[in-house]
Amino acid sequence: MRLLNGLLLAALLSGCGADREVTVRFDALVGDAPARCGDTYDGVGTTGTTLTMGDLRFYVHDVRFLTADGGEVPMTLDETSDFQDGAVALLDFEDKSDTFCSMGTEATNTALVGTVPDGVEIIGVRFTLGVPRDRNHEDVTFAPAPLNQGSMYWGWNGGYKFFRLDGATTGLAEGFFVHLGDTACEGDGRGNITGCAQDNRAEITLMGFDPDTQSVAVDVGALLSENDMDTNGGGPPGCMSGFDDPDCATMFGGFGLPFDGAPGGAQRLFRVR
Repeated sequence: MRLLNGLLLAALLSGCGADREVTVRFDALVGDAPARCGDTYDGVGTTGTTLTMGDLRFYVHDVRFLTADGGEVPMTLDETSDFQDGAVALLDFEDKSDTFCSMGTEATNTALVGTVPDGVEIIGVRFTLGVPRDRNHEDVTFAPAPLNQGSMYWGWNGGYKFFRLDGATTGLAEGFFVHLGDTACEGDGRGNITGCAQDNRAEITLMGFDPDTQSVAVDVGALLSENDMDTNGGGPPGCMSGFDDPDCATMFGGFGLPFDGAPGGAQRLFRVR
């Protein structure tokens, strides 16, 4: 009887506060078509240009699930891969297979893997696009994965590129770049940052999301939909987050971020699929 009671107690304790595994899948798209390195897509941007898909990578952190009772619970990210360290994750669709997909590695990562308390009724997901402020100016040469990607790093003061999209179009055949990150950061050039005038971390909220049956679409076509992707409006082709770059005005709107005093609107890059 004593042994039986012990087994029952152990079973009850193991059921209290238990976690369940959960995966948040991301699908890279151009409209409704899968986005793959080197593939081409017509009808992109305001001119309906032909896009040659290139690099697509981005960091996320502070992942939470919205619950039916109106609250939110954090997703505990696993630390078992080169793409997650328990706090930050890199979604990586670049496979080093094409001219504009040559800055990363052959390995890809299209999902967040972790746990959530058992019994939680999930009705949405929320995450921050970018690298946490307190880790954004680490030395990339000594940083652990996934923050050890040199091609996702501007430098000491600039920190990491939160989001990277490279490619080419009919009019920008030599390539364009959409690199999002903090800008106007003040520091000593060795990682001691006093602040950044423009904090370009976007908080993304997607309602009606069920990780068991749905994924998060990353729609490059939607992001570029309000830009003339055949013409460089100024500065580097595309948007490198500069507030003097006219191409960034509509691009920032795609992330739901404010730009040069204009408030941010609804983001259009991510949606439930």
